[in-house]
Amino acid sequence: MKIHIKKTVVGLLVLMLICLSFGCGKKVEEEKPMECEGMSILLGKQYQEAVLANATWYYTSPDGLAMGIRSKKDDIEKSGLEANSAQDYAEAYIKANSIPGSPKVKSNGKYVYFEYSRKVSGTDYSYLTCVYDNKDEFWLVNFACYKELYNEYKADFFASADSVTFEE
Repeated sequence: MKIHIKKTVVGLLVLMLICLSFGCGKKVEEEKPMECEGMSILLGKQYQEAVLANATWYYTSPDGLAMGIRSKKDDIEKSGLEANSAQDYAEAYIKANSIPGSPKVKSNGKYVYFEYSRKVSGTDYSYLTCVYDNKDEFWLVNFACYKELYNEYKADFFASADSVTFEE
């Protein structure tokens, strides 16, 4: 009986160490809510607020960035661009920014998204760009990191994208 208990205790200790070493899913305390102009998103604590021209909000981390751009539908229409849906807006954004590889826009329930890679100042980056259709505006949320880290961060980017909410 003592041997069985010892094996169970040792097994539980090993399992706890594995969970501590590799994590057992994302913990809420590892994220912080960010709110701006009626939009809320959960970002990892490693993100720090920064400033980027033309971005509604912008956060950087040691390995990447997250940013949001709010565009009023009236302003888009006045500029001569026709975007009747998040899909249209995403496709127009791809074209206007000459995004390489003509990425395919995919739907993920409450938003559409596309992925791509681009070299900037000699460094390769990968991006996940999500577009939300919210009443009289579109929100574009862009995540980026070093290309070699993208597969590692992709699930976190999608978790943040899935956490987006808008004020009613």
